[in-house]
Amino acid sequence: MTIIEELENDFGLKLNISDNVDKSGLPRYLTSGRRFYRLWYDDLEFYLVRLSAPVDSRVLFKELAIYEDILGAQVAFWFDELTKNNRNAYVKHHIPFILVPTQAYLPFLGIIFSKKFFGTHRNDSLPITPNAQKILLFFIYSEKNEYTKRDISEKLEIDPVYVTRGTKELVSRKYLCEKKEGKYVFVFRDITERELFDKSRNALISPVYKTVYVKRTNAITTLLKAGDFALSEISMLNPPDIETYACFKNSELVDDFELIDDPGWADSKKICKVELWNYDPKQLSGTDTVDELSLYSSMMNSTDARVQGEMEKILEDIKWQ
Repeated sequence: MTIIEELENDFGLKLNISDNVDKSGLPRYLTSGRRFYRLWYDDLEFYLVRLSAPVDSRVLFKELAIYEDILGAQVAFWFDELTKNNRNAYVKHHIPFILVPTQAYLPFLGIIFSKKFFGTHRNDSLPITPNAQKILLFFIYSEKNEYTKRDISEKLEIDPVYVTRGTKELVSRKYLCEKKEGKYVFVFRDITERELFDKSRNALISPVYKTVYVKRTNAITTLLKAGDFALSEISMLNPPDIETYACFKNSELVDDFELIDDPGWADSKKICKVELWNYDPKQLSGTDTVDELSLYSSMMNSTDARVQGEMEKILEDIKWQ
């Protein structure tokens, strides 16, 4: 059985896959004895690195950062055998992995699944793609409940091709509906905003593609507040030592970032953390912080009980239309 068949049969992951991966920029010790795969679904992409044996979590955490920096995408590890201690350590350090055929921990896809430890339930569909999530949140926030695909494309600055893919994805899951009137295709919701969120909540993914540390500048501090910094602005949590901001990963501003390689040695007042998002956070926010539901999506995998508690309070306090 091929890897793609195993992923689909065991976890319901219907992905495209290729073993044609450019490894030229990787150190030799990170390629020797390891197999690489590129997996994608619409505009979602990540790499899978197959290891012959478990690696210490502290070592693998550092290797993960190198892989993601050089490959330019999320990375997960594929194992055939893991001890309970291995699994717990990888989850604790947020190291994505797949243990065929029993367990998948892919937080960047919103998948935390185990047959052995959580029953035999299967996730039969992928979490929604970033563009689909952007469209979904747009409909949750909008006072109108109906738009043409052209309107969606113009308002959210999404290529019409990806609007069609995103809405098709949302309609297939029965989150939204479509109808055709003349030459126009209308997309609409037939349930309330709160019902739509509750129905789609488990399919949401983190919008964060990558997090970097940068030198604090005026350009950085004009970005939207994000992460624990944004949460501290709208909750009872204390602000973090290092402020966090959100920026669209394709923004021209990214080229001007002055990256900090070792933030642990830097003055926390002179650096910032920037989350590079898969969609433009400014298009869903009307304040100086990222929107509440994207913030929730970016922090829903936090293991901090205080963060989880404050996020639930925020969801309760949202003034649904």
